[in-house]
Amino acid sequence: MTNAEALILLVRTLSKNEKRSFRLGKKSTADYIVLFDLIDKDELITVDGLKEAFENKGKGAVFNVTVTYLYKLLLDKLLALRQNQDSDYSLMTQILKAKILFEKSIFPAALEILEKVKHDAAALEKNEALIMASRLELDYLHYLNMPDISEEDLINRHYSLNTALSNLGNLYEQSALYELLTHRIIFKGSVRTSSQKTSLNDLVFTEQNLVRKASTSFEAQKHHLLFQSAFLMAVGDEQSASDVLMQLNRLITEYPAIGNPLFYLAIIENMLENLRETGRYDQIPVFIERLAAISHPSQMVMMHISALAGLYRLLLLLDRGEFHKAKEFIDRSEELQPSLIEKLNPVLESKISLYVALVHIGLKDYRRARKTLVLAMLNKTCDLPIHRILRITGLIIHHKMNDSDYIYSESRSIKREIAKSGKAYRMESLILDVVGKSSYALMSTQKREQIWGKIKPRLDDIRQDVFEAQLLKIFDFSAWIESEILRTSFGETLRRNLESGIRY
Repeated sequence: MTNAEALILLVRTLSKNEKRSFRLGKKSTADYIVLFDLIDKDELITVDGLKEAFENKGKGAVFNVTVTYLYKLLLDKLLALRQNQDSDYSLMTQILKAKILFEKSIFPAALEILEKVKHDAAALEKNEALIMASRLELDYLHYLNMPDISEEDLINRHYSLNTALSNLGNLYEQSALYELLTHRIIFKGSVRTSSQKTSLNDLVFTEQNLVRKASTSFEAQKHHLLFQSAFLMAVGDEQSASDVLMQLNRLITEYPAIGNPLFYLAIIENMLENLRETGRYDQIPVFIERLAAISHPSQMVMMHISALAGLYRLLLLLDRGEFHKAKEFIDRSEELQPSLIEKLNPVLESKISLYVALVHIGLKDYRRARKTLVLAMLNKTCDLPIHRILRITGLIIHHKMNDSDYIYSESRSIKREIAKSGKAYRMESLILDVVGKSSYALMSTQKREQIWGKIKPRLDDIRQDVFEAQLLKIFDFSAWIESEILRTSFGETLRRNLESGIRY
């Protein structure tokens, strides 16, 4: 990536406050401000377009030189702003200041800063900063021939440093296990069989052994609880996952100064998913508000937060079959529009697109539903389990549009994929069977009731299967099957299933 490409992306991600802070006190005629304004005022500008527009200003400034200068200025300004917003930035900056002071032979001031960093880092459980400050302090003391340092004091300093190193090593191992678990869930999907559940045991056993060795610090506890909640949700034990998430929430509340906004975001995201899966819709609005209250300096993170909050507000309507209200909500929600969700990570973008498409299906606007899914599937989700769910939903759309050629071709492709991977939900196979038949609207009532008599036992059995329930938690596709065959209201069937607890 060239500096010009990076600069354009950087300017586009700046918040209003960051832009205002950068421009404060600067002349609007300066070359780099002219360049900044060209990017800021045109969201679609390319590198070539930017270069041409800048050179047309006719001031004689060299484009590449101005790009490099502006890029550096923006990064310096953002770094300065972060020092007051993030303890990691602040601690690292203090360490760098101590190094400068030591290089200038102002030894007492340098050591005082390092002592303060050690104190603050220990209180905030910032092991990396604590280790850096401790090691640097020991190097400086050694250079100064250990002034006023007893052997016992030196041993205690080494012991504290080794403890921090040990704690950091355990935290890294816990993080690695959580990341491996998350990777398996993202790219292999939730557990579908007992054998798949068993395949996660290596991570569980390793994590349990780590917990036995780890300290009882906030960081160690939060990593353990986050791993446990993710595992329990993956295997379908929602109630236990909910209990663990509540412990996590209490832990964050008890240690507000240490809390990481991104970590808290992960907790709230998991909690919202868990509340929906267990049917506790009355509690979802409270956690949506907590989600919306999270603040982070990154515009991309804030976009993720806004989109996630919008998604769960949409689900409160969609899951009840209130399609018209859901459509009105989508139309007035900027965070759910295609131009914005395409900037999100592929998983969240795909989820939003799936549920928006389902709203259009509920309203019988199948062309718009198809367009929504096509945009989401373009080269972004092919490696993710949700890609097949999008394809299955696409089959539902084409079934309603009587596109038999597409259904035949796509069904065969999905069946080959299932056979190759060996991983499938029975619900997926059932949907393939349902969409493979001709229009149910043309069948007699007797014929449809005969078909329903054969399918209902399969559905009832699927609903009782803890692993099959994973797909129903994404969306109640059984409601669509029932309404399609019996020619009943899709929305009413969704609402009835929700109220009777069929989905969980």
